[in-house]
Amino acid sequence: MNSTSKGDKLEDAFYRYLVEQKDRGDLVFGVYAAKNCKIYKRKSYYCRQRHSDVEFDVVLEIYRTGSDTPHLYVIFECKNHKANVSEMHINDFSSKIGRIFPYASKGVIVVTSRLQSGAEMVARNGAMGIVKFDEHGLEIVADRKSKFLENAFLSAQMFWNENIKKSLKFSGFYEGKYYSNIGDMVTSLDPEVTNDLRFDQECVDHAVPFLSLTQIKLTAEKLLNSTGYTSGAVDLIKICQILSIDLHFSDRKVVDIDGTSILGSAIFGQKMIVINSHSLQTRERFTLAHEIGHFALDHERYLLSESIVERDLFVTKDKSKDFNYDRLEYQANIFAAELILPDVHFLQKVIQFRRDLGIKDRGHGYIFVDDQPYNFFIYNEMLSRLSNYFQVSRQAIEVKLRNSKMLTDQRKRNRAFPIFDALNDMVSNRKN
Repeated sequence: MNSTSKGDKLEDAFYRYLVEQKDRGDLVFGVYAAKNCKIYKRKSYYCRQRHSDVEFDVVLEIYRTGSDTPHLYVIFECKNHKANVSEMHINDFSSKIGRIFPYASKGVIVVTSRLQSGAEMVARNGAMGIVKFDEHGLEIVADRKSKFLENAFLSAQMFWNENIKKSLKFSGFYEGKYYSNIGDMVTSLDPEVTNDLRFDQECVDHAVPFLSLTQIKLTAEKLLNSTGYTSGAVDLIKICQILSIDLHFSDRKVVDIDGTSILGSAIFGQKMIVINSHSLQTRERFTLAHEIGHFALDHERYLLSESIVERDLFVTKDKSKDFNYDRLEYQANIFAAELILPDVHFLQKVIQFRRDLGIKDRGHGYIFVDDQPYNFFIYNEMLSRLSNYFQVSRQAIEVKLRNSKMLTDQRKRNRAFPIFDALNDMVSNRKN
């Protein structure tokens, strides 16, 4: 894909994002009504110096009520590449805007990836804003007013550092301040708008609450009972039907701005789940159960959309001081585990398979494994039977056995794979 077509793809996606904001009525929230905003793609304006029109990628025109002339022009220049925003780009863009809009205009560079830290100073010197836009990123409802989005988190969204954060759909930077939504950023561009108390309302009410294991377990059990579940692999498709979720499976491999595969997405406004290409069916089922968890736990109060990447499956602890999104992912992970491995049925199958395989407690524990070939063979067969029955990964089965205190594991290399530690932490921490 050449640079022109890549740029067109970005401006098309960013234009759709702005239009969706306007259609919801929350564009430039709290200052200008959405009906007072007009959004254009590839709009041209006459330049007297050139005696011809000059085209801009995306333009937001903001009008005062009753006025036919825009009060403010916000001009977006889309650069779909990984390289830093060079000073030449800033200067050329600033000069082009100045020739056509001498007053009441602001320029914003829109990029798709995190930038080198030097871009921050370049933008300051050029009086330009920077927006990082990721079409597949997280879009927040409750935290729109920036109370829960620390500057460190937003900075990590836009500029490269060692700790890669979950990608937001929109991250903005202007004159040393960071923004998590287009409304707040555009409001800050207007010199006539002061920082009043409009951001304080409702913020505390939208904090993500703590949910105990018992609360999550009861939610999963209630949903499972509504399906008439009696045995075998939980019918996740039927659960989607009960919740009126529009479920789609895709063969596409979708990646975020860091090149990490996006396993699935939940679009709350459309009540839709999209599951992307997976190499393993068991992982696909956990991804789907995770996304169902977001709906079942009413996370649409906080999110407009959510995309899950592999590292989200290893959010193992619920820390109240963390960014609220981590708490949502933790809750969805716990819900998924409870939904696809219901306690009573899991215990019944463990008892059955243990009896069928001749496993007995010889003073070492209910289920025992060490490095002896026979013991390992029997244990491995137990994992395989449980995994096949519930259509869940062997790692998840092993974590369930550990958490249920049914497993005594004395293998010297039983922690050879980090995934065991991550999954075990997830379950053990929720019990504490």
